[in-house]
Amino acid sequence: MKLNTDNKKIINRLSRAEGQVRALREALEQNALTDCSTFVVQIKAARSALKSANEQFVMDHIRTCQLLEPDERDKQISETLKVLASD
Repeated sequence: MKLNTDNKKIINRLSRAEGQVRALREALEQNALTDCSTFVVQIKAARSALKSANEQFVMDHIRTCQLLEPDERDKQISETLKVLASD
């Protein structure tokens, strides 16, 4: 199955976050973290990558929703906005 360009971007962002979290976990497992700022910076970087992936997915989905029937489009957008607002 061939991935579209938008999905590749999202997957790259998710992979970046996954790598950051994995490296942080491994550092903790090896007791290799010696200062708090390193931990916080890595967590922030992973959160940023996840946020970017989320934003890209939502923007892509909104474009897709434009092709739906108005009632279904409004329902999906409303549900998404509720989830985003609760973050």
